[in-house]
Amino acid sequence: MPNIYIFLTVIISSLIKGVSGFGFALISLPILLTWYEPKEIIPVLMICNLVASVFIILQKKNQALIDKASMSLIVSGGIFTLIGVLILKYVDANRLVHFSGVVFLVITFLSFIKSSKRHAILPVYVYPIVGAIIGAITGIISISGPPLALFLNRANVDNKQFREIFAWFSIVTAAIAIAGYYQVGWLTPQALKLSLLFSPILLAGTVIGKYFNGIIPIKSFRTINILLTFISCLLLLIR
Repeated sequence: MPNIYIFLTVIISSLIKGVSGFGFALISLPILLTWYEPKEIIPVLMICNLVASVFIILQKKNQALIDKASMSLIVSGGIFTLIGVLILKYVDANRLVHFSGVVFLVITFLSFIKSSKRHAILPVYVYPIVGAIIGAITGIISISGPPLALFLNRANVDNKQFREIFAWFSIVTAAIAIAGYYQVGWLTPQALKLSLLFSPILLAGTVIGKYFNGIIPIKSFRTINILLTFISCLLLLIR
């Protein structure tokens, strides 16, 4: 039975996911590795991420939030998630977690550097390339948050689009990753039991998070995303 600290971790991570559309695995993975091995908890986090993302996209919207460029990002991410899952079978997951922490930290620092092209419209072909890279990372360590958050900040999407794109990206990549985990024998009854136990918390987090997403100014929202990424990178490195 999970202890109170595990539940607190899931509650906080679910609320962050509800507000921004990402951050569940990002925040919870480094902490939950205190009690679980990577191959035990990563499938659980992927299932939880899928459940929370489904809750998000089922919530009522006033307008379409996914365009063609975003769709290419999501599709390529899904394809390359499967490749990432296959890579995980042959590598040390613990080392990958720490390595990813370093890479994400560097990306976060670079995001603070302003350039004259910062607000230029990104070419459409960039989206599937970025999706492929992030999808591979997601398949390996179940974390897509840092690079995707920074990319969407760079693409100048608003709060609602940010949350929706992340939710759809998570659904596609999580579904493929879960199928991969099943094939390699990591989708155990214990993983399913934990995911079911956490589901009510995930639902509450998405409902409360939607409210805060709608009232946070976009500039503050982007700053929060960067700070969240920075903190999560430090947690990965410490763990």
